[in-house]
Amino acid sequence: MSLYVPSILQRAAVRRLTKAASIGLAALSFPVGLAGQSRTAAVDFELNVANNHLWRGIEVSDGCVTTTSLSLHDPKNHVRFGLWGGTNTSGDYKEFNYFAEFKTGGWTLAFWDTYNFSPGATYNNREFFNYSARTTGRFLDAQLAYQFGPRFPLRLLWSTIVFGRDRNAANTANKYSTFVYAEYPLYRHDGWTLSAGCGGTFALQKGGDRSTFYSQRPGVIHVQLHAARLLPLTPRYSLPVHVTAVWNPEGNRAFLQVGAQLLRF
Repeated sequence: MSLYVPSILQRAAVRRLTKAASIGLAALSFPVGLAGQSRTAAVDFELNVANNHLWRGIEVSDGCVTTTSLSLHDPKNHVRFGLWGGTNTSGDYKEFNYFAEFKTGGWTLAFWDTYNFSPGATYNNREFFNYSARTTGRFLDAQLAYQFGPRFPLRLLWSTIVFGRDRNAANTANKYSTFVYAEYPLYRHDGWTLSAGCGGTFALQKGGDRSTFYSQRPGVIHVQLHAARLLPLTPRYSLPVHVTAVWNPEGNRAFLQVGAQLLRF
């Protein structure tokens, strides 16, 4: 029984995501009337560059990294579906993800279907369409975030890996590794924004050991200090740049990132 129940939960999670995606795509396919005018879904594109790719206390890749996203959202930006990709100039980092977001008020519910197929991966990085829980090289991350109002602009995040390569040592069940995070802006002046954040991890189902998807044992894995500014280059164009320092106390590591958003439209 203990081997069978997690597989039911995983299949149910994938079915729920598929159903939500179908509903959202149907909603985006129809124009929406607003103030007597017809408005349709909008398309967004981003291109970013940085000296590495940092994610939840992990340096996923170093070197010159470019990341891109292409997304479609409804006129009021309540529902968004998109593609996200990353690579570096040396070719040893490659990632291609799907994502879906649903927003209302300060709440955001998101699902990320993440597939890192870098050549040096130690897991299955050769079967993009493999959705078998035991053998897939991808993982599905379910996220719930809340952004408080402008008087107290705290952001809280709860994220659990509900399917994929977050398995116990025997590869018999998912560990449901969870990442919780809080971020707060500390300073805004003269075009600068400075914010600080802190995040930790634990597994909802330990599976006989203390490890999580992110670390060897539960603990604080992501302490962040992020500074961003719009850098004026011409009278009509300013380049968004940032510097991010990340400390991982549990992993005894630290990273510094410098990056810029080259394009957004």
